[in-house]
Amino acid sequence: MTHMNRVRRPAVAAADHQTLLEIADVLDTLCTVRAELDPRTADHTPLRVALFELLDRPTQAAWERTRGLDVVPSFLDGLATPSPLGMTLGDIVYSFGLTDVVCPSRKSLLRALRWVAGERGAPAQG
Repeated sequence: MTHMNRVRRPAVAAADHQTLLEIADVLDTLCTVRAELDPRTADHTPLRVALFELLDRPTQAAWERTRGLDVVPSFLDGLATPSPLGMTLGDIVYSFGLTDVVCPSRKSLLRALRWVAGERGAPAQG
């Protein structure tokens, strides 16, 4: 028996599986919204990778790397095409009412991303 066969990998708790499913659902929803709002955004892979890394292990370092990432397109009044500047992750978190300086919790990030998906990329009204 080799060493690799003797090493037991820790089982992933049911909550971890649920969290991964929730992350996947949020990412799928965001990509659907992006595709509906701006069909030119065909490749969602970089967005998925960056957001998954942050949502899997929300750390300040990961937050610093991803908070400037365009997540959803935004529209200016009177224009039929999206603005070249989309809503960044930092914009979304701030519009949701959280600080954009310190990395929010996973739960807060997921709620903010679901919120912006429901808003369909529109900036918060207020």
